[in-house]
Amino acid sequence: MITSENIIFHELIGLEVEVINSFNESLIGINGKVVDETKKTLLIETCNDSEKLLPKDVSIFKFTLPNGSHVEVNGKILLNRPEDRIKKRHKKFNW
Repeated sequence: MITSENIIFHELIGLEVEVINSFNESLIGINGKVVDETKKTLLIETCNDSEKLLPKDVSIFKFTLPNGSHVEVNGKILLNRPEDRIKKRHKKFNW
């Protein structure tokens, strides 16, 4: 189950997200559903069916978890390929 403590070890595609702070002020307030993720970006679909490519390293994101709670994540923590980020948890706990 995805929680605020383990979100960085989970798949982000499908989660609702909003940029709450960024070095690029034009990104603040952009929100929508994550439809793709790369090492350095999140691709989100906004409410008007357009897609926005957001750089991870300059933004702080607020994700809405499946249980309805919210968690803020500094995009710098997410700077990895999604498959590598997810594997790290399994490696860490695979004794």
